[in-house]
Amino acid sequence: MDKLYTINNAVGEKDLSTIHDYSCKILKEVGMKFMSEEILNSLEENGAKVDREKSVAFFPQKLIEEKLHKFSDEIKSTRSHIMINGGVAFNVGDKIFCKFGSIAPRFFDWNSQSEREATEEDLVSAIRLGDAVEEIGMVGCPMYMKKIGGKSIDPNFTPIVNAMLLAKNTKKLGNSEVNSLKQLKYLMEMGIVLRGSLEEYRNNPLFLTAKESISPLLLDKNACEVLIALAKNGLPATMIPMPILGAGVPVTISGAVVLTYAEIIATMTAIRCVVPDAMVGGGSMASYMDMSGRGIKFNVMDAIKVDMFLSQIFEELHGLDYGYGIYSSDAKKLGSEVLVERMFKILGAFLVKKYNYVIGLYDQGMVFSPELALAEIEMTRAIHELCRGFELDDLNNDLLLELKNVSHGGNFMASMHTLNNFKNTMRLEIMEEVFDLFSVPSRSSIT
Repeated sequence: MDKLYTINNAVGEKDLSTIHDYSCKILKEVGMKFMSEEILNSLEENGAKVDREKSVAFFPQKLIEEKLHKFSDEIKSTRSHIMINGGVAFNVGDKIFCKFGSIAPRFFDWNSQSEREATEEDLVSAIRLGDAVEEIGMVGCPMYMKKIGGKSIDPNFTPIVNAMLLAKNTKKLGNSEVNSLKQLKYLMEMGIVLRGSLEEYRNNPLFLTAKESISPLLLDKNACEVLIALAKNGLPATMIPMPILGAGVPVTISGAVVLTYAEIIATMTAIRCVVPDAMVGGGSMASYMDMSGRGIKFNVMDAIKVDMFLSQIFEELHGLDYGYGIYSSDAKKLGSEVLVERMFKILGAFLVKKYNYVIGLYDQGMVFSPELALAEIEMTRAIHELCRGFELDDLNNDLLLELKNVSHGGNFMASMHTLNNFKNTMRLEIMEEVFDLFSVPSRSSIT
């Protein structure tokens, strides 16, 4: 696939420019609220109008385009676009580069076939599994523990503990959470030790993740502080909103896209005003408000299209990476519903060439299952294999000789050609084990 997937194969450069212009109009006439005097001051110094009473900045389109174009030029020249985050997929090239989803509070225990609170042992085992599996490129932090060594953990200290366990149990060091300036200080200290120097750490950071806006058009104090601190330390300042269609953003695809895009380019512009050479980025994890009262849904087609659409806009208009929201299944139980939902999400990521698939989560990220993660890897392999095509590599004398040996009416079950070329293209064992289990009574009920 040389060109990115296009929604309905009908969204061209003119349509993308229309979205950009409409979002800029939103930021000029409605503005965005930043709970940070430093951001508001920097925006005002760069030509934005600021309503101090409401903490709202109104952006001239020229300012947005100036900041985006300068950053885009840097990326197109020699600078790598670094994207460190938990719930979205980013550009990793052509190789499958899965990662565990982030900080689920519960764990699916395969032996008892039940969910329970995640433990230190669960997290360490998951990290070691991620370290061992080739297709997992970034381990991340799959679970949230409330206790370590039998003692309760202060939630403010949890990201530090998670980072310590990652450092001890894998070389595939991934993301953690950054919820405060104090946490960032300690996470940076660990990262510098592991990378060997501050320069190496900045070139290849770890133990970081993104902050999110509050839709519509609000970046709270904590998010502002952390993003500014990341930028000032030469680290990627990434903003990943979770737009809910019909709640925080309009219910239509186009409405959700323009508002989410506006929030992201406003934040990128604001951070670049504070720190002119900041590494900025964005992504989204769209969901849909179920008006029947069942809460939000991440796997509704319109929500998937919003994330795909936004990914395309940043890639084609600006030449920038953008996080596609792959995150989790909405299904409450591990079973066939998970398989269907994850297939659509993974396929969406594949179509926009984001092979950094988030795996292992269901119940909207509340439960982590290593078995599900392995099954999802098989799904990604199947999608890549199916779309990769094949080569006519065995039309030679060896095949002809094999045909003569089998002869008329024979079979190839015991032929050397079968033994040398056999590949299992049917459902693999892990898929059968995970999903067939739920079509029969659970193990615990079988006597």
